[in-house]
Amino acid sequence: MTGTRHLFIRQDPDCALPGGGIPPVFAIWTVRRQCDVLPDEHSPEGFFRSVSHMLEQLASRLETERVGLRIYAAGSTQFLSDVVRVADGAGLSAGEVFLDVPLSPVCRVMCIHCDTMHENVTHGELTCHGCRAVLSVRTHFSRRIGAYMGVAETGMG
Repeated sequence: MTGTRHLFIRQDPDCALPGGGIPPVFAIWTVRRQCDVLPDEHSPEGFFRSVSHMLEQLASRLETERVGLRIYAAGSTQFLSDVVRVADGAGLSAGEVFLDVPLSPVCRVMCIHCDTMHENVTHGELTCHGCRAVLSVRTHFSRRIGAYMGVAETGMG
C-alpha cells in the first residue's frame, strides 16, 4: 500500500478490510445507522449514523488533507459512486482512491448510445428505455458518470 495515511470507509460493518497488511496509520469509518453515533476525530475507528453523514465528514476532512492519503471504499455501487464524487471534488486522483467490488449485483447502467441511465440493474443484459437497443453491461465502471457502461453488441434496436 502506497501513501502515508490510509482511510477505509465502508457502508456496512460487514464489509471486509482491504487485502494485504494493515498499515500503521490506518483509520476505519463505518456507517452504523444509529442516531446516537457521532464521529470522534481522534479515534482510528469512526462510526456514522448515515451514508450522507459519512460523506459530509469525508468532504470536510478532504478540505484540509495533505498529499499522501489513500482511500479504500467498500459498499454498494451507489455508495462507491458517491465516495468517488466526493474524492474527485476534492482533487484526489484515481491512484489515491481504491474501490472494492460492489456488495450487491444491483447497479446503475448508462447506455453509451443515447445516455439514458438505468437504475437497479441486476442482469448482464437489458433493453434501453431510451433507444430500445439491447445492451450488454460491461465491467467498466465510469467514475465520472457513476455508472457501468451498457453497449449494444450488434447495432441498435
